[in-house]
Parts: sequence; C-alpha cells; structure tokens
Amino acid sequence: NHDNDPSITYKTNEEGVVEVKARREISTGEEIYNRYREEEEMNMPYHRFFTRFGFVPGSTTDDVMALLADKSSVFFAKRKEI
Repeated sequence: NHDNDPSITYKTNEEGVVEVKARREISTGEEIYNRYREEEEMNMPYHRFFTRFGFVPGSTTDDVMALLADKSSVFFAKRKEI
C-alpha cells in the first residue's frame, strides 16, 4: 500500500533488478508501505501514474468510473502530454 512515510525503499540496480530495503524494523504480519509517487514524479500526469501503478491518487471507484465516462485525460492523454 501507499504511504508518504513508507516502511521500504527501492531502486533498480545496474542489472535491472529491483532492490527493496526496509527503512525501519518491520514486524511479522505488519503491512508493508511503499511511496508510489516520489518527489521527482510529483508533476507526473495522472494518466501516466495510472498506467504505471494502476490507480488514480485520491480517487474512489465512483470517481474513476466518472473520469472514464467523461474521457478524462487521466485515461485518454492529450496528444501534447504523450
């Protein structure tokens, strides 16, 4: 799950392998939190965020359905955004 104060960090190494490391002690059975949208990605258009992570930040299922029905740029990128 997403959290602005995640319990893990990750990076891709030179071989293309994703390395995941705990930022603190994580107890057995504790949910692990990741920060999906890093500071350098704060300007990432939501349509790219959706295709990368599979959800739209701050939106409910009803909101997403309305965005789809309205052909929102979250899902239907404008030519200049691609």
